Amino acid sequence: MLTVLMATYNGAGTLPQVLRAYMGLHPPRGGWRLVIADNGSSDATAQVIAAFRARLPLSYVHVARRGRSPALNGAVEHALRHAGDGSELFVFGDDDAMPAPDWLCRLQDCARSHPGYALFGGAIVPAWRERPADWLLRLTPVGLTWGITSPSLRDGPVYPGLVWGANMAIRRRIFEAGARYDESIGPQGANYAMGSETRLNLEMHAAGNPSWFCPQAKVAHIIRVPQVQRAWILRRAMLFGRGQCRLALPAPSVEWLGVPRWMLGRYLRDTVGAVRAWLRRDRADLFLRQWERAKLRGFFHEAWRGRRKRLPRIVISSYSGELGGMELRMAQEATLLAQCGYDSVLALRRFPGFAAWAQELRRRRLKVHVYEPPLFLEHWPWRRWNLLRASLSGAWRLRRLRPDLVHVAFCWTAYGASILWLARRCRLPAVISVHNAFPLEAFSGWQRPRLQEAFRSVKGVYAVSPSAMRHFLALYRDMLAPATRLAVIPNGVDTETFLVSPERRTQARLQLGLPHGALVIGSVARLSPQKRPQALLALFARLAPRFPELYLVLVGTGPLEAMLRLQVQQAGLAGRVLFAGFQERIELLMPAFDLHLLLSKNEGFGIATIEAMACGVPAVGTDVPGTHDILHDSQGGLLLPLGDEGAACGAVADLLADAPRRACMGRLAREETVQRYSMPRLQAQLRQFYAGLV
Repeated sequence: MLTVLMATYNGAGTLPQVLRAYMGLHPPRGGWRLVIADNGSSDATAQVIAAFRARLPLSYVHVARRGRSPALNGAVEHALRHAGDGSELFVFGDDDAMPAPDWLCRLQDCARSHPGYALFGGAIVPAWRERPADWLLRLTPVGLTWGITSPSLRDGPVYPGLVWGANMAIRRRIFEAGARYDESIGPQGANYAMGSETRLNLEMHAAGNPSWFCPQAKVAHIIRVPQVQRAWILRRAMLFGRGQCRLALPAPSVEWLGVPRWMLGRYLRDTVGAVRAWLRRDRADLFLRQWERAKLRGFFHEAWRGRRKRLPRIVISSYSGELGGMELRMAQEATLLAQCGYDSVLALRRFPGFAAWAQELRRRRLKVHVYEPPLFLEHWPWRRWNLLRASLSGAWRLRRLRPDLVHVAFCWTAYGASILWLARRCRLPAVISVHNAFPLEAFSGWQRPRLQEAFRSVKGVYAVSPSAMRHFLALYRDMLAPATRLAVIPNGVDTETFLVSPERRTQARLQLGLPHGALVIGSVARLSPQKRPQALLALFARLAPRFPELYLVLVGTGPLEAMLRLQVQQAGLAGRVLFAGFQERIELLMPAFDLHLLLSKNEGFGIATIEAMACGVPAVGTDVPGTHDILHDSQGGLLLPLGDEGAACGAVADLLADAPRRACMGRLAREETVQRYSMPRLQAQLRQFYAGLV
């Protein structure tokens, strides 16, 4: 069964001819029905429909709300009340479009031949009541103006924006899933923004429902005498410009008066060009410039009424002192938010290695800005002077980024709070992400009132682990509004990049210069006090005599590197401890490890832990917040007691001596990572967290 849906308003002038064409349709397999939605016509439309009800499988729906989109939505609701399967086609026609006899059969055959496609468009040829002048027809964009598509277009996939409402078919399942026409756009009297079916078609395409063009399915579009007049065509150009403002996202550019500067320049040039064309009596050039000016006026009209389409912008910022797990998560989140339909921007302080990292992010099409407001809540010296500077320059620079929401990542206690205060100063909503388990400490008389003020802008808080959330709430619960959204969203890992690979294992070991049969402990972490690399070296020194084939690979840099190298020399382990430095493609190195070991004194989460697990490497770490959240119920990892070096050494030694156990743990670690920390899961959690906050 095929269902044809049609909206009409005062269509008595063309409906009789159109419905007579419907009477001549060849019936498709399974039959067909016609639903006409009368949009409150004041002419003889109702009588015309009544006259054909006995001659067509016709249902009549009255929709009082003006507009083609509300009328079609009413027709869709009526059709969905009748049983059907998801592959059934809803075919859309117009009250001025006459179908060819084989129209429905052609669309049905096309849909059956291409089951992976959801949207089908056909050819729309003109049925002129009066043919326009040749020069006008040659210069007018016939698709945008009269909805004409050429039957010479090839049979195949098509851009959904080229499928017009007078001849298109959509699978029923799309509407069963909730798709509807946007009732704020489309024909609704003399003044409207074009693009109702275009928006629907583009949304379908974005959701993974491709389009197919079937040139054999033809309708003839009746084009009335007023519609070929110059004034009507230019009016159509303005309506198109209004629709473009609602539907399209212009490329980022400098703006004046709320619209792209290049558009204002184009309008001025076309105005001057129109005057010159009029003086030269060049009617073709004059028409083209008038058409362009009309389109731009439509765009300006919508933009100045606040209806311009713009992706909601989220500015992600923080107090950053070095490149670590928090910064990597921020970049990861910016990428995922862009995929979720947000305009994401990283705004960070410079730190050692920032320039190279930012260049790499920009190569990946991420927007990165330097944002270094004066710090008055994190640093005590010069706090009053910094507060004044932040109020003036910091707020201004934040506004220049044009955020709709500010995301502030907290790496420690109040680190990031100055930016949060500036978001409040700019009257911008904010969210906080918590990347560490903070100690409970008292705030000074200077900090507390300003923190309370800053937190009034907070709409949501998520932490990367339950431990991080508990510690954060112990500090800040009394400053959060009762309606603040709270969530735990763990860090994620790209399980298609970090994977189990014997080839990578072999190549990485060759790259590191490890002998065949070496037993390797790896640690990917900053060489800083938080990660306790000295304790890791001490543990390795105790294990080395028992395991002569054992090697330690330290991946990362930090302030303790020089001291650690000296410690290795003094212990006589220079040949067995490898300093690999910063590695951009860590996924190519991790498979070389037999164990990944992290002896941190505290963690927010520990991205390296799940990256190792994704590579099938058992993860071992100290039983501290963050690492505990990952490994406490994991069969792919092991927790060590913090402060009991003997017990930790014994547990690691037992694991090194048991190759079958390590292999089993590695397999389970991979499975856990895919289930708990994959990127699709992280993206779904972020989409749910941000929904309604921007």
